[in-house]
Amino acid sequence: MRRVLLVAFATVSINIVTTGSATASQILFLAPQFPCFGTTPPLTCGPGGPGFPVAWDGPNYVPIQLPAKSLIEEIDLWGDGANAVGIWDSTTLLPPLPPRIVPNHELAAIAPGSIDMTRTLFGIDGFNGAPYFFYQGTLHNPIFILNGGLYYVGVGGFLGMVGASDVIFHTAAFATDVDPATLSGRVPGMAIQVVGQVVPEPSTIGLVALGIVRLCLRRVNVLDLARQSSMR
Repeated sequence: MRRVLLVAFATVSINIVTTGSATASQILFLAPQFPCFGTTPPLTCGPGGPGFPVAWDGPNYVPIQLPAKSLIEEIDLWGDGANAVGIWDSTTLLPPLPPRIVPNHELAAIAPGSIDMTRTLFGIDGFNGAPYFFYQGTLHNPIFILNGGLYYVGVGGFLGMVGASDVIFHTAAFATDVDPATLSGRVPGMAIQVVGQVVPEPSTIGLVALGIVRLCLRRVNVLDLARQSSMR
């Protein structure tokens, strides 16, 4: 019986490590930046062109795919003065409007004093020599997202590097509840990195805790038997 429990405990532990850890941060979403070239920063970034700009002004809603039970700790951006202002969920427009997915309701606002930003030179524009930076933003209070799916990060500031292939939405100003009429779609998106944790199910944590307790009790029993044998 103990051997069966040990095997079950080991199986559950491996499953947690491979599907998501509650103690080690991971990249929940990454949109690689382009068109930049080189091996070490500062990279050389190609100039813009029709339909293929290097950077765009905000305010923009940038789409990201998040797994369920995401605990967001960090939001990173590439560009010049880009900053995250909040996270919105998404909705699908119904007829008679064209069917498309758009940002919907703001789930969490990111005030300037609630995120620590560090700026590192990332690339140089190959056309006019303008600098582009990597902005690493660490949240004071992590944001918990219960359900997995498509979300939007509001990105303000001067310029954000082009990256993701999904459509971003430009707007004149951010709103708690987004009016689809105020949005204009843009392609190909913005470079963004969202870092956090995937929190395991409470039931899974309980199974692991039970396994640890049983293993500890077994160790105590073995030590007691060893002491009793030495006393005989």
